[in-house]
Amino acid sequence: MRVNRAFRVGLILALPIIIYFLIFFIYPLITLFQSAFTNTAGAYTLANFTNMLTDRVLKISLENTAFYFFGSVALEYSVGFGVAFLLYNYLGRLRSIFRTIIFLPLMVSPVVIGLMWLLLLNTNYGPIDYMIRLLGLPPVNWLGNLSLAMPSLIIANGWEYSPFVFLIIYAGLQMVPQQLYEAASVDGLTRFQTFRYITLPSIRASMIIAFLLNSIGVLKGFDLVYVLTNGGPGYSTYILSFYEYVVGFSFFETHYAAALAILFLIVIGAFVFVMLKFTSVEEYLGLRRLKE
Repeated sequence: MRVNRAFRVGLILALPIIIYFLIFFIYPLITLFQSAFTNTAGAYTLANFTNMLTDRVLKISLENTAFYFFGSVALEYSVGFGVAFLLYNYLGRLRSIFRTIIFLPLMVSPVVIGLMWLLLLNTNYGPIDYMIRLLGLPPVNWLGNLSLAMPSLIIANGWEYSPFVFLIIYAGLQMVPQQLYEAASVDGLTRFQTFRYITLPSIRASMIIAFLLNSIGVLKGFDLVYVLTNGGPGYSTYILSFYEYVVGFSFFETHYAAALAILFLIVIGAFVFVMLKFTSVEEYLGLRRLKE
């Protein structure tokens, strides 16, 4: 009797989040699949998916997404990890100030960051091209050049999300027991050996989680593309999330846009599956019990 009463009380308390989940997640997901597998007349069809096989812009978008993903993740992970390690080993009085400065991009809206980089990379009055002119060199059209637009996006994205990687790695470094470093010093380990055999294994969980969450954030990557280049020049900065927007809100092909959204979900799901398969991240996230 008490169990049934406790269950009813728990159900009542959880009812708001259940309703929210049904309205804002389950219902849109059902609508998405229904739209993807139907045409404008409402008849069920697979044409929205077969059309992907001959969509040249989709192929370009997938290639750009791969380049954008690997470039952004490599930049953000290397910068975030390097800064976290340097700041952790820096014992000066300015460490708290440096830590606060590094956190600033996380407090700014992505759209504001896009507008900021739009000003920085402006050919006519941007400070970057101004410095280039002072050196006697011609200005560079960062966002209008076919070969420079995507690297410029990657740099802007790296500035935005490197602090996120830094935050997770830095927190992981602070969790390493100091006794391990003291034991390594007594055993005569070099700094590199200490880093390899103590630091890296100790922060493995933080490294995996930072990589997983950061990668999912990069794959979305719509805001900076929309603000900085709007997909241009040409299709050089079209990525999958931006192409979905163009198809749905510029061409108003909502059924095909829904099919592209499902493709995007498959890409995200495949990436997460690979991460769960080849790492132990599920243990750190509590998705399965540790092996005995």
